[in-house]
Amino acid sequence: MSSMLGRYSKSVYNFNKLKVVWKVRNYHVSSIVLKSAATATNDTGTAQPFGIDTTIENNKKTETNRLSKTLTKFWDKVSYHYDETSGKYLIQLDSKTINTPMGNLLAVDKNKKMLALMLSNEWKNLPNLSIKKYSLPLTSLTSRCIDLEAVNKNGNLDDIVKFNGDRNKIINDLLRYLDTDTLLVFSPASEFEGALRKEQNKLYLPVIDSIENFLTEFANDPIKLNILDADIHGLRGNQQDLNTKEAAKKYLESLSYWDLAIFEKIVLTTKSFICGILLLQGKSNSVNKLALEYNVEDIVRYATLETIHQVDRWGEVEDTHDVDKRDIRRNVNAAAVVAYNA
Repeated sequence: MSSMLGRYSKSVYNFNKLKVVWKVRNYHVSSIVLKSAATATNDTGTAQPFGIDTTIENNKKTETNRLSKTLTKFWDKVSYHYDETSGKYLIQLDSKTINTPMGNLLAVDKNKKMLALMLSNEWKNLPNLSIKKYSLPLTSLTSRCIDLEAVNKNGNLDDIVKFNGDRNKIINDLLRYLDTDTLLVFSPASEFEGALRKEQNKLYLPVIDSIENFLTEFANDPIKLNILDADIHGLRGNQQDLNTKEAAKKYLESLSYWDLAIFEKIVLTTKSFICGILLLQGKSNSVNKLALEYNVEDIVRYATLETIHQVDRWGEVEDTHDVDKRDIRRNVNAAAVVAYNA
């Protein structure tokens, strides 16, 4: 018994010693980081304080950046005005057109009058104090669309890189989501007494079939999406074949910069390449080629189906599930509004 107590005491001592060592090491690491801040330099060799944002899109003197930094209102009147010369609706604060983070005018085409109205309402309804960045989802996405198009048309390689506006890089990054698309991963039939898998089969399979037909238009051979079935494949990665990837790439290359930015937002929000196609096809003035009936709320449900079943079973975690749910709905609905053409 005494030997056991001795070993226990020694292990506790060693554990406490380890915690002290970790704290000491952590302190030294922090000291090194703080010291390195004084000697950090930018591309021109000028010393820069550690943690300072030097990106061009966040440091131009624009209304969006001013709001982002001060988080307070600095205007009285919000309006939108149709400019005959440019053929665009201008979103204005106190009769001055708002600039995007890259310094471009916050202006939308004539066929997006609804977006112009909702952008102005977004700024009108901001609170007086403690404005959060997520309070402007429409402005944020619209600015991304405008700036992405502008930096690529200007052709300044430095601006393209700093703004993360390289079209080829964006496309290649988005293609990775097709391998592990949310709508291509099927849960075990035994999970949630089969309720989740039953709804996945009901909702996902018709969508997958339509997406295969849609992407076939961009391919030499018929498209067959590879799914990850937990009952068959277990826990492993999923990967699409070369024919599918090439077709998906051609589809992305056919998109305008505006639609590419919207697609990017949807994919990053839902973790689904398929949801991006659904939104652009469903909220465009062009003919919907998917032959499916769905709306924005359906897209949100597709993307969060497993979480919905988890919450039904175990309940909602406050400040986690509820926040994620609202965040996804806000981003998807904002993308739908920005994508819509009258």
